Amino acid sequence: MVLPHAEHRKSSRHAMHRAAEIIFGENPQPIRCRIWDMSEEGARLALPSPVANIPHHFTLVLFKDASVRRDCELVWTDHRYIGIKFLSRWY
Repeated sequence: MVLPHAEHRKSSRHAMHRAAEIIFGENPQPIRCRIWDMSEEGARLALPSPVANIPHHFTLVLFKDASVRRDCELVWTDHRYIGIKFLSRWY
């Protein structure tokens, strides 16, 4: 028997399939990703490759001109997705 997964989020997630990039440190190449779903507190990101290179803290960039960014904390990972918590408002 499979038990239903308990929901611990304070706000509901909304599905979206929006391109974004992860930037961190002195890494000159951003990691491309896709925002799979998002709430006010965090998001689930889909990555094209395994997530071993993602640091615990990074910046999520939503537009190619880098006009919208959000500081994030890595909360969980699996082979292709990561769960993140937003540490800042959009800037």
